[in-house]
Amino acid sequence: MVDLWAGTRDRRGQKSWEQDTLCCFFSISKALTALCVLQAVADELIDLEAPVARYWPEFAAEGKDGIQIRHLLTHQAGLVGFHEALDAEDFYDWEIVTRRLAAERPWWSPGEKHGYHARTFGWLLGEVLRRATGSRVAEWLQDRISGPRGLDIHLGLQEAQLPRCADMLPARIRPGSGAPLSPEARAMLADFRNLDTPTGAAFQNPALGPGYMNTERFRRLEQPAISGHGTARSLARLFGALDEILPAQLLAEATRVHSFGTDAVLKAVSCFGLGLMVYDPQAPIGVRPGTFGHAGAGGSMAYRDPVAGVGFCYLMNQMQEGAITGNVSAMRTAEAVYSCL
Repeated sequence: MVDLWAGTRDRRGQKSWEQDTLCCFFSISKALTALCVLQAVADELIDLEAPVARYWPEFAAEGKDGIQIRHLLTHQAGLVGFHEALDAEDFYDWEIVTRRLAAERPWWSPGEKHGYHARTFGWLLGEVLRRATGSRVAEWLQDRISGPRGLDIHLGLQEAQLPRCADMLPARIRPGSGAPLSPEARAMLADFRNLDTPTGAAFQNPALGPGYMNTERFRRLEQPAISGHGTARSLARLFGALDEILPAQLLAEATRVHSFGTDAVLKAVSCFGLGLMVYDPQAPIGVRPGTFGHAGAGGSMAYRDPVAGVGFCYLMNQMQEGAITGNVSAMRTAEAVYSCL
C-alpha cells in the first residue's frame, strides 16, 4: 500500500495535512450508499426490480408507482430535484425532504433517459434502505462495511472527529481565464441557476450558500449523496475490497453499463452502473478501461481496477472547476500509480 499526503488543511494555510485528516469527498458518498443498498439486495431484503412503493408506499404519488429500485441506482428515476422551492433549513431535515420527494413528480418519464441525481440520490436510496431494513445508511455503513474493516469513513461526523476535518476551498474561478468552455459546459452553466430546469433543481434547490460544507452542521449531517468524510487511504482500501463486500454476480451486475449517453442534468456524457460510475473514454473514472468507482465535486476520485488489482483514491481540499470524473491532479496521480506497477 502507498499512502501519500501533503499540504495544508485550513483556509489560512497554517495547519498541516496529517495522516488522519478527514476530507469531505462529496459524491463518492453515492458509491457508499449504493454498496449498502446492494448488500441489502444480496441479503434479499431489497429487490432491484421491485417498485420503490413496495417499501415506501407514499412514494407512489404523482404516477411514480412504476419506478423501480434499479431506476434510483442508475439515475433514471427523473427525481433530480424539486419543482417547488425547498427552504435551505429543510435541507437538513430528513423527514421533510423525503416527504417532499414522495409527493414530487418526475422531470421525465422514468427509465427513458438518465440524469445525475446530485443530491436526491442519497435521500431516495437512504429512505428505501430505512424502510426495508430499519437501518439508516450511516448505521449500515458503520456496522457492515467500514467498522469491521477499521476504515476511517463516515456519514455524519461525531464531535470528537470534527477537529480532524480539512476546510474545503471552492474552485478559483477567474473570468476570462483558462480554456474556452465546451458547448456542454456552457449548456450546463446556462441551466445551473435556473430552478425550472433539471440541472438547476438538482444543484441549486435549495442553494446552501458559500462555505456550507465547512460548517459543523453539514459535517454532522447524514446526507448519503454528498456528506461523506474520510481519508483517501480508507477509501482506497474499501474500493480495493469490493469483491469481499458484494457477491461476485451482484458486483458484475453493479459494474456493467446501465445508463450511458448525454446526461439530462450534467449535459455531458455520463456512464453509470448500479450507483457506480463505470469507465468510458468520454467519461473516465480512473485512467484505464474496466475501472469503476465514483468521483466527487471539485475533483476527488476513488475506484477499483480489477485487472491490475488496484484500489485507488485521491482526495483534496482545493476544489477545481468543472471536474466531473476526477480533476487533473487525480488523473495524474492515477497514471503515476500504473507507472510503478
